[in-house]
Amino acid sequence: MTIQNVVTDGWTVEREEPSNSSDAMEVYFECITTCSLEDGECVTRCVEELRERH
Repeated sequence: MTIQNVVTDGWTVEREEPSNSSDAMEVYFECITTCSLEDGECVTRCVEELRERH
């Protein structure tokens, strides 16, 4: 696994890059990065997708 720095809205988050690209958490992070912080519906949809994959 490799470490990847993710920068979102001025915050830097260091996370491990999973070896399997279809990993549920990777899909979740990709989903929430497309959401506006004020868009609770979008974030909720991402959480529901994560629950379905887990």
